[in-house]
Amino acid sequence: MNEQIFVLATQKKTTNHILHLILSILTGGLWLIVWVIVAASNSRHNSRIQGKMNHVLNYKLQGMDDIQAHQHVQEDQQRNASNKRNAIIVIALVVVVYLLAQAWR
Repeated sequence: MNEQIFVLATQKKTTNHILHLILSILTGGLWLIVWVIVAASNSRHNSRIQGKMNHVLNYKLQGMDDIQAHQHVQEDQQRNASNKRNAIIVIALVVVVYLLAQAWR
């Protein structure tokens, strides 16, 4: 099995529902808020991890070895980071132009 897949799989989080149920009963339901937040956070985290695992597996299914798949994933991550940076810059410029246009009126 790919080492990167194994590392990602070990990063998945679980929610101890029994513990949260007991704490919710003991606190008269107040702990439900914490339970929902923890469960939602773990679910989002696990979805991101699963997406990364699928990304690696997609390259592996294309016949790449572990090193090639890892290189492609790193390139994709760098490209995504660059795209996010560019999007933030564009949004900031639009906001600045909008604020300047409002100030000149």
